[in-house]
Amino acid sequence: MTGRRRRFLPRDRASRLGAVGGAAAVLVCAGAVALWPGSSGYRSLAPACDRSELVVAGGTDVSLNSQRRQLVQDWNARGNPHATLVEVAESTDSQHSQIKAMEESGGCGYDVLVMDNTWTAEFAAAGYLRPLDGIGKRGDFFPAALETGQWHGEQYAVPFNVDVGLLYQREGAQAPATWSDLLDSGIATQLDDYEGLTVNALEAVWNDGGGGLLTGEKRPDEKKLREKVYPALERLASHVQEPRSSHWPLTASRSYDEQKSMETFMLGAPLMRNWPYAFSTLATEPGMRDGPRLRYSVTALPGTTVLGGQNLAVSKYSPHPDAALKLVEFLSGTDSQRLLFSCGGFAPGRYSALGLSPGRHAAADVRVERCSAAKQGLKSGDAGTDAAESEQVELDEAQLTGLAKAVVQALDRAQPRPVTPRYSTFTGTFRGCVQKIFDGPGTDAKTFAEAVERSLDGRTASC
Repeated sequence: MTGRRRRFLPRDRASRLGAVGGAAAVLVCAGAVALWPGSSGYRSLAPACDRSELVVAGGTDVSLNSQRRQLVQDWNARGNPHATLVEVAESTDSQHSQIKAMEESGGCGYDVLVMDNTWTAEFAAAGYLRPLDGIGKRGDFFPAALETGQWHGEQYAVPFNVDVGLLYQREGAQAPATWSDLLDSGIATQLDDYEGLTVNALEAVWNDGGGGLLTGEKRPDEKKLREKVYPALERLASHVQEPRSSHWPLTASRSYDEQKSMETFMLGAPLMRNWPYAFSTLATEPGMRDGPRLRYSVTALPGTTVLGGQNLAVSKYSPHPDAALKLVEFLSGTDSQRLLFSCGGFAPGRYSALGLSPGRHAAADVRVERCSAAKQGLKSGDAGTDAAESEQVELDEAQLTGLAKAVVQALDRAQPRPVTPRYSTFTGTFRGCVQKIFDGPGTDAKTFAEAVERSLDGRTASC
């Protein structure tokens, strides 16, 4: 998962969630847990170390029916050490800052960290994470997703959910066959100044002459950045700046995050690039349904997409590391992952959650269950969604199968973002340069290449 993700909620439910968020903030403050550098009491973290409960720190739970929170409640219902899910921030950038501040201080306010998969290198290199030596059934995780939790051959995190870019189509819209056709077709996407811009820009580079660059641990030199990456971004900019009416969703996307993209899609944009969770979120909107039938469909994007997602890790400073590891195993287990997909709309990190295995994982082999059937597989009967919290939407097996097939197809050609302990420096520099390219004359290929190369090493740079 990447970026800012706000949910479409009824007003009464939004009020209840606001109260829950406020309670979480009080809980955190009561433990003297500061969430950002410079705040008073930033290092006054000792009271939190004496707590008996586990604290899971992550971003806003945008899963349908708050399925992440439901999973934590199910863990509690099984007689395990009590756990609380604390939603520290909405955007990925803010989540990173707040969780890093806690770990950097040596504070023991968090046990389990829900991290963007780009954070592993930084947090592991800094000594913030415990190696997950005891984690079981690793072979059942999608290999590329599992690798995002590794640093120097050690496993520090495991997938909670995977994310890949998917193509959403309204009824009557034609799916573009190539990346070039996609840009010409009037697509709503995410180009605002946050991680979503980095993701979309990387996909543009990989699908327009820059394949294999700015991904993983390989570092492109200045020549490749000048000759392959910069021209691809210039071509993307020419589409973003295009005044033709058919391009209006892409042009408007300069101010869009995931939610604004969905709003534009619901208002009539024929196509949208978004993550898997958008499928179930859109299904809660009456205007996107005709009874049980959906007025949209989903497929894999043409070409290469970013391998996003969130991982689970255990904080080095957790006062309860053994219990935290067991909680990570529970949340990343097959039953939990199946519920996260069928009931929450998040793509799972395990083959088995989609009825697959390492030796049988083609899209045609997908086997999924609707939410009510998936709940029956739980040993505890206390994981059901509170009726007051339910959006009263349950996707059927055919709809879930279509989503799962699109995810599996996209995973086959997904690539990670750059793997570096200095990722935050890179992404800030990269998207700042992309914005200048979008704005028109203002930066050249040489300046761009020098800035991006410096940022991969964590050196301050700009276009």
